[in-house]
Amino acid sequence: MQHPAATRILLLILPWLLLVSCGATASEQFPLGILGGQGKVEAGSNLLTIVKVHQGSPAQSGGLLAGDQLQGIGSATFSKHSGKVDLGGTGPQRSLGEALDQIAARTDEEHRKITLTLLRGEETRTIDVSLPHRPTVLSAEGRALLVKNCAQQLLSTQTKGGLWNAPVGLTGDRVLTAWALVALMSTGNEEYREAIDRGVEWLRGPEGNCWILDDPLAKGPDNLGNWAITASVMALTEHHLLSGDSLDLSVIERCCKALSARITDDGLFGHDVVPGYSRKGFNVINTLSHMAWAAASQVGITLDEKSWNSSLEQIRNSLDSNGGIRYWTMKGTGTQDASLRTSSMALALSIASREQELAKTLAKYLATHPQRTREAHAVGSMGMILTPSALWRLDREGYQTFLDEWRWYLALTQQHDGSIRYIGGKKNNGGDSYLGVHRIGCIIATMIVTPQRQFLLMNGKALKFSGNRD
Repeated sequence: MQHPAATRILLLILPWLLLVSCGATASEQFPLGILGGQGKVEAGSNLLTIVKVHQGSPAQSGGLLAGDQLQGIGSATFSKHSGKVDLGGTGPQRSLGEALDQIAARTDEEHRKITLTLLRGEETRTIDVSLPHRPTVLSAEGRALLVKNCAQQLLSTQTKGGLWNAPVGLTGDRVLTAWALVALMSTGNEEYREAIDRGVEWLRGPEGNCWILDDPLAKGPDNLGNWAITASVMALTEHHLLSGDSLDLSVIERCCKALSARITDDGLFGHDVVPGYSRKGFNVINTLSHMAWAAASQVGITLDEKSWNSSLEQIRNSLDSNGGIRYWTMKGTGTQDASLRTSSMALALSIASREQELAKTLAKYLATHPQRTREAHAVGSMGMILTPSALWRLDREGYQTFLDEWRWYLALTQQHDGSIRYIGGKKNNGGDSYLGVHRIGCIIATMIVTPQRQFLLMNGKALKFSGNRD
């Protein structure tokens, strides 16, 4: 009998899987940033279609209408959008996002106008849209504003019970809550302490068991458990380092032991207690488990060397020649969706101070292919959450390149009213759909810009709460 949560997940991601399998990935919809609205691009076209204009937005005030097709900015026309992962947001998305970020940052109101060239029916026309002031995301002020807005949106969506509830039940709740807590902790803002502590108390689970049964090989109340376990370890470890709360430790240890119990002798993992895909394995659980084990070892939890080594061998056998980690050990399975696997393993090795040459190899892949980061396969945008921390720890120049690459993304995700709206990847985004897209958007944006604050073990240090840094 299929577990209800698994059924709900399947129903949610099936349309995405069908979309990917049919190759119908030509169009992308995304928010229009400070303009206020929703846009769409099609592969092979240099036009950006306005899908929606928000009430009270600069776009509405400037006269933009749903159905307008933007051709460019001023006299410069957009380049064509491509569905290729390696081209990232190249085309209308990048051009519009970077222009909005630059123009809105100008202090002189007269110079905060963006001239949009568009098609309306058969007519070509230009529209001048005045933008409110907002500092660029390339500045410390702009990043601080972005972090504050993300945090406020996360806090406003936290339930009274302390969790962030996902559409699919307990597994999604645990994953979403864990990474929302990590994002809030990454700010170092003491004002968020109460909400963080409340979320951590929920995440520890009933009687501090993190929903793991005494027999870790039993599936428990949630069939898809392992990625929730690894996320829980990361949140609880960071919380212990920030707060010194000893209640976290027994839960972290229980989680780590469960992961060690669920790996096979030959290093294979599955979603839960059964090795995935007819025993071909499920490498992303390996790499996330390594990250969890490494983090836990920094708070005194004994690292299970047998589990670490058998999993490491699996990952070594899955390492592509370009430094990315493949889905399986089988060659030819590609690394376009490797950002989550590669970033979580790079973080694991860096945190544990092990296999540093391998860690550098993984970081080189991440720095060389920043455009691929959105394509993190089934967990959607988790690659965007972890890659900035991995690069900050291992390749500071690579981190800056990553920040520059995703400037357009950070600009478009921020709306005119300060709200944060999700921007998806080019292909498989199923994971985001069953976690809650706009909250994931807040977590992504926060984790991209907060490594420099270094409040997390993930970002190279583990500092105590010490006041408001916003």
